[in-house]
Amino acid sequence: MRITLAVRKCLAGCFLMCSFVVGAHAQTSALTFKSGRATVKDIMRPRRESDAHFYSLKLRKGQTVAIKVDAGGLFLSKENECSVFFELFDGKGEAVWIGDSMVGIDEWEGKIEKTGAYKIKVAMECIEGFTTGQLRKKKPTLKYSLHVQMK
Repeated sequence: MRITLAVRKCLAGCFLMCSFVVGAHAQTSALTFKSGRATVKDIMRPRRESDAHFYSLKLRKGQTVAIKVDAGGLFLSKENECSVFFELFDGKGEAVWIGDSMVGIDEWEGKIEKTGAYKIKVAMECIEGFTTGQLRKKKPTLKYSLHVQMK
């Protein structure tokens, strides 16, 4: 059976889109604010290094925002303690510079520089040293609370 060039291009596009959808396994939940505050309690169960939770929110220029993640620690080995951290991303997917670093923090308060849609990524640090197979075998589980306050 012979496949035309147009059909091959269409199939290639379908395979590319399917791999993108499968790769984008993380879902985004919209934060619900009451009196300027939102709290989410969840459980982090990473089975791959890229596993994370995402939360969307809309922010205005000049608005003060406080973000905090509360979680305990978890040891995957004797010398490897894991913890939960967050990152803030603008609508273009670029990390927002918060404090001294863009990554690996658990608390921040600051002013927003431009109005738009933002995402908070909550992830577990320390899992980079483990393969997907090791993570599936160890099954790390860490409870956390994400607190966001807009002023």
